[in-house]
Amino acid sequence: MIELKTYQRNAVNELKQRLVQLLGYDEHRQRLVLKAPTGSGKTVVASTAMDELTRELAAGAADCNYSSVAWVGLAPHQLHPQSYRSMRNFVCETRSLRPIWFDEAEVSEGLRPGEVLFLNWESVNKDNNLLIRDNEQNRTLGALLQKTREERPVVAVIDEEHMFAGRNAEKSERLLREVIKPKIELRISATPTSRSDYQVTIRREEVIGEEMIKKGVQLNPGVRSDTEQHALTVNQRLLQRALRKRDELAAAWQEYGINPLLLVQLPNDTKEALGDDERKIAEEVRTYLADPAIDITEENGRLAVWLSKEKSPNLADIIHPDDPTRVLLFKQAIALGWDCPRAAVLLIYRDLKSLVFTTQTVGRILRMPQQHFYTDYRLNYGYVYTNLSADMVQVSQDDMGYLGTVFANRREGLQNIDLRSVYMDHHQQRNRLGSGFRKLLADVIKERLNTAQTSLDLSNDDTEWTRQESEQATLFDEDVRHNRTLAHKRRLNLDVRNIFVELPKDMRLTGADGEVEVVEKARIAINVGEMRAALERYCREHVGSFGKYDSAPILQGALLDAMENLFGIPETEAPKVILYNHAPYNNRGFFEDAIAGALARYRNTLRQTATTKAYSQERFAIPATRPYNSAVVHPAEDIFNHALKPYFEQNNASKPERDFARWIDQRTEWVDWWYKNGDEGKQHFAIPYTGSDGGQRCFYVDFIVRLKNGTICLFDTKTLGSEEDTPEKNNALWKYVEEHNAKGKKMTGGVLVQLGENWYYPAGFIDDDKNTDGWSRLDLATL
Repeated sequence: MIELKTYQRNAVNELKQRLVQLLGYDEHRQRLVLKAPTGSGKTVVASTAMDELTRELAAGAADCNYSSVAWVGLAPHQLHPQSYRSMRNFVCETRSLRPIWFDEAEVSEGLRPGEVLFLNWESVNKDNNLLIRDNEQNRTLGALLQKTREERPVVAVIDEEHMFAGRNAEKSERLLREVIKPKIELRISATPTSRSDYQVTIRREEVIGEEMIKKGVQLNPGVRSDTEQHALTVNQRLLQRALRKRDELAAAWQEYGINPLLLVQLPNDTKEALGDDERKIAEEVRTYLADPAIDITEENGRLAVWLSKEKSPNLADIIHPDDPTRVLLFKQAIALGWDCPRAAVLLIYRDLKSLVFTTQTVGRILRMPQQHFYTDYRLNYGYVYTNLSADMVQVSQDDMGYLGTVFANRREGLQNIDLRSVYMDHHQQRNRLGSGFRKLLADVIKERLNTAQTSLDLSNDDTEWTRQESEQATLFDEDVRHNRTLAHKRRLNLDVRNIFVELPKDMRLTGADGEVEVVEKARIAINVGEMRAALERYCREHVGSFGKYDSAPILQGALLDAMENLFGIPETEAPKVILYNHAPYNNRGFFEDAIAGALARYRNTLRQTATTKAYSQERFAIPATRPYNSAVVHPAEDIFNHALKPYFEQNNASKPERDFARWIDQRTEWVDWWYKNGDEGKQHFAIPYTGSDGGQRCFYVDFIVRLKNGTICLFDTKTLGSEEDTPEKNNALWKYVEEHNAKGKKMTGGVLVQLGENWYYPAGFIDDDKNTDGWSRLDLATL
């Protein structure tokens, strides 16, 4: 079962809340917008919200007058089969939604609860479409939805809704108004064009924070001004640069089994067919790639083509991380709904006219292949090469940060270092059950089965039970048979035929106040759907202090797994056994006790994990490339000896930082190189320290200096009394220095304070930083 990220769970909850709110209003065609960046999993978010709302409406758990809704999924171009497959894969676990095509729908009955009708927007948007046009059988989309609306409201889920604007807007509006007539339109896009008072937004920063997408994009890296004539065309030189970047990334990704993909996009004039200019560029690209020195062709499987009238056979496997395809040549179709996380470099040729499409296309290289960041900076960014003129490179405000990244590169021949570093993950531990809970629950159930047996006499039905078990003996292995025997002795009934609800029977009420005794009750067996809803409620009620919506599906899955693995009871029958509570058996009590025990163990596991994994051990070296946000840094042209070039200085750098950077930069007689460290993240150098409040933290030392004699200096610039934890930081740093010196390394460091023209550091442990009495003047010649 898919475990949602925090931002996904928040979006799901907000979507459900808004949908219920809009269902309560009398208006129709109410718009609800889901704005989510590419790579955030908006299909998962929408599907989860639809799935959970469907179940909650059926169970009466939602504050709504409706017990069900009908879903109609609309997608542009050929994206609807992909949306259908994505939802099909998603709901195979929950089974509360059933994706269908129009041919599978029963027009006379309308859409049933849980059915999701998938439609291709372009096909139903044509006036002569068979789904729209009247026919003798009256089997039309309008007839199907009219019948549906008599029973339940229609919610239209419009994927990539920005594609329905522009020249299609008038027809789209008419189809929604005259045929579909939804009560709610859930419009989904990374770049929505619809306006609404009701919008759920997933922020790009949240997705980056969960390491689902890359930190940013570098535009035309390594491309320099060149006024000399070349045998290669501009297009070929850009392709050459893009290929070099792909090869560079391939070497870095090799240890992870990932072969990065270069996307080459031909000019797009909103037509899928190639024009003369596009054909020339396509041929130019193929010819260049076919050069024996490069050897990238369709024949050897290293080139794939995705055009309207030409599609390579190797497209089927191109999304696999280790697929041998290196370059994909495409035009328009790939930009919509295509998911290939190994895509890392994008080359865009000129004449793109839709700026939003540019944003959508750039999104193809933003997914993280393994949904986590890497120590190597280069793998956490995407790379775009383009011959678009500067005044054409515009992206929406939400995407501006992606093209605002600048990079500094390590100096050639630099004598690198290898330092022990630490990192502390500040992501809050989610209050939810994880996949490890399944084994815990199974272990607790087995333990409870093997504890002291009940003294209750069940001999009256032992004979019948033995007969039934004998008949089923061939169905189970020895362990399952043993568990079933223990379960019987523990007052568990594993052969429940039905679960009943007891309702008052034949009662007469006068309307007067007071209590009336129920004399007779009727027992009514609940159906499969009700059984499933009852188990879901049961799980929500028994997850303890863990989040109900996140944890209940995990608990339910753990219970169903345990029932099948321990007792041989299939998923369809398990809810009846779990929920059975009829004397003399004690099914419910047994499972509630087991759940409580497993929850307690899981909490202990989380506490131990939080304690033992506070710090992760890392290694630090000067990176080959380091990205900077161009909005907060500027190139310092008076700095020459920094380990990376160019040197980007923070706009808000403190005066001690600025002054020491220039002081150390001028000491080239003793200094091999120096490096300004970052202040967060595992990619930067940090040591562990305990603050004055007792909290464990990471201390990111400002400056790393390598002297020509091999001594490593670790300094952090301060002003006296400027920070409460200065003594704790200095002492942790000095301890780090002593540990390394004890192993034969040459190292020094500490907090650093400027007095006049000189810099002073404690060169030992300190109790406070009120003054510099006893501190040493920094003299590089003596280190």
